[in-house]
Amino acid sequence: MDNKIQPRESVANAQGEFSEIITTRRCKLPNNMEIAYQTKVEAEYFYKDIFEKQIYLRHGITLKDGDCIFDVGGNIGLFTLFVHQQQKNITVYTFEPAPTLFEIMRFNISRNGFNAKLFNCGLSNQTKTATFTFYLKNSGMSSFYADVKEEKKVLRTIMLNQLNQRRQGITGMEQVMQDADDLIDELLEDRFESETYTCQLRTLSDVIAEYHVEQIDLLKIDVQKSEWDIITGIKENDWHKIKQIVLEVHDIEGRLNQILILLQQHEYQILVEQDDMCEGSNLYNLFAIKKSS
Repeated sequence: MDNKIQPRESVANAQGEFSEIITTRRCKLPNNMEIAYQTKVEAEYFYKDIFEKQIYLRHGITLKDGDCIFDVGGNIGLFTLFVHQQQKNITVYTFEPAPTLFEIMRFNISRNGFNAKLFNCGLSNQTKTATFTFYLKNSGMSSFYADVKEEKKVLRTIMLNQLNQRRQGITGMEQVMQDADDLIDELLEDRFESETYTCQLRTLSDVIAEYHVEQIDLLKIDVQKSEWDIITGIKENDWHKIKQIVLEVHDIEGRLNQILILLQQHEYQILVEQDDMCEGSNLYNLFAIKKSS
């Protein structure tokens, strides 16, 4: 692997299971980047969102040459690849706690000739270890706060919204939708096979201090219910360093409002939206820009 990429810590090596994945699960993306993947369906979905829809560059969020990016919830590294493709001299700190995804991510970034600071850990409000549930066929929903019933409910909502969108303007789809509803229940049973890991957690402010980070131009957080832990782990004197935030929020027990209040206190201009595919779920996307930027 590219010796320019130096992970802070890795609880797994690239032998055995990981080397088999990297060898056998590969594809070429529409932009000709070659990657390894956990599941091809997810990789295609992530590519469409990140590279084609550019979901993290909406509502005034920008990237510039020389920016410093924190990618929290790196998965297989597609957002890190994306920002390197967009601008020159980008510095990226990427965090992924799942050992399998971390090794795939490390391969993908090295394979495409980019450099990044990769961390096989999660972020939280304190330094500790915690149990991480990794869904083998649905890695994007893996979480330190796993709740299979809740995860199934969210994914079921997304899948039904996708089908409803496709049936618009097509006659005779009522019976198809009824049959599809039953089929979705069957598919969901197969999507949540899991493994658990004990993973390291750090705080964002600890990383800022250790690496003498003077400015974070974009903080992207997509961490499946750990978002509140991460932002409350930011020390008061570090908030002025963070210029832009893109955050997926799980609105559990009023969390969206809590985050809005916290970011307003730190003088961010904020916009919240819910993707059409997530309508009826508790998932929202938040975009925040420091007013003094």
